[in-house]
Amino acid sequence: MRLSHLALAMVLGSPAVAAQKAVKANPIPLRPQLDVGADTNDAGTYYRYGMRVLSNKPAESVRAFYWASQIDPSSGEVMYALRTATLMAMDGSDLVDYFDYSGKTRPPKYLALDSLLYRAYTVNPFLYRNIDLALIRRLIEARVVRENPSVDRAELNTGILEMMRDMHDEGWLAYAESRLPDALADYAKDLKSKGRSKKAHKEEDSEIHAERARIFYLLGNMDSARTEMTAAVDAMRAQDAKDVVLLYESKAMYEQSLGMIQEQAKHPDEAREAYGQALTEDLSYYAAHNRMAELELAKGDTAGAVTEMDLAVQLQPNDPVLRYTYARALVESRRDGDAATQLLKAIAMDPFYAAPHFLLARIADAEQYTDDAVTQYQQFAAIAAKGDPDLPVARDRLAKLTAVAAAPSKP
Repeated sequence: MRLSHLALAMVLGSPAVAAQKAVKANPIPLRPQLDVGADTNDAGTYYRYGMRVLSNKPAESVRAFYWASQIDPSSGEVMYALRTATLMAMDGSDLVDYFDYSGKTRPPKYLALDSLLYRAYTVNPFLYRNIDLALIRRLIEARVVRENPSVDRAELNTGILEMMRDMHDEGWLAYAESRLPDALADYAKDLKSKGRSKKAHKEEDSEIHAERARIFYLLGNMDSARTEMTAAVDAMRAQDAKDVVLLYESKAMYEQSLGMIQEQAKHPDEAREAYGQALTEDLSYYAAHNRMAELELAKGDTAGAVTEMDLAVQLQPNDPVLRYTYARALVESRRDGDAATQLLKAIAMDPFYAAPHFLLARIADAEQYTDDAVTQYQQFAAIAAKGDPDLPVARDRLAKLTAVAAAPSKP
């Protein structure tokens, strides 16, 4: 999403910390009341419910997406949905202020929301923002009401439709309506536009090229995606060093995106080079270390993967998914004790995240720490989704271990 007036100078420590502060500033939301028989351990169940009520009950959808993010903290789509629903649940005037804010120092409440999209993009910079259309409509509605507080519903709906037809940012609207080829054409027209100032060109061209790269990626055209993302990086480098940039439109993130395009095109060496360049741009960009670790594992270099994950965790110590990924690399390196330490930290950070419990149980099981294995299998079974492929394994091992423990000893 292009936000032409949105600029960020810095983040509060890190995007994840900013988001956590936002959550801690408010009471933990109650779980939504789902239909009878719904799997309350399944992030997808909450996600689908949140999508269903988003337009009419955005505050309810925030609760649903929050719990989906607790159950599955690895989903960029859920982080994006949580951020978008939170925007839609805002008072209309506050929503307009969020998008129109032109100061160089973002208020903390805005940074926390910005950071959710940043975190979503670090997980998957090519996620399809499938509820942008609802956000566009809500934003236009808020603008109409601000300009004419006494407008009635019929006039409001007419005004929304007219403003959507006349939207200056036609590329964003076409993208939101899933008209991806039209979005590519509209963004191409924006790049050729002579009506923008030189400064506007510098600020917007990188974003437009990045959006085109994301669309080409979604369409499966890796060559064009690579060309556009390279252009996005070049355009951002052409900006003045003093210019502030979007939190989620940085050179490091663009380089990560370029690396993932190269991975998709089966060019691991070029991908590794792009991730290295991301770290050259921003030494604190933990996602690049995470991607490098995956490349190292793919070629069988477990020591290299462990080194990369150790650096990622040092940079982002409060992320349970990174801790879990680090533990997997440690297991591959036959360092089960160190892996268990990382898993315990992941569990402490997010007790609703099931995967660390299962891996910890498997480690304890393999090491014949039967009591610990039983405990972790039980905890995993209690919070795992019904469709989790590891659940039958956990139940089988749990049954066998408890049967052995209950068997009378031989005289």
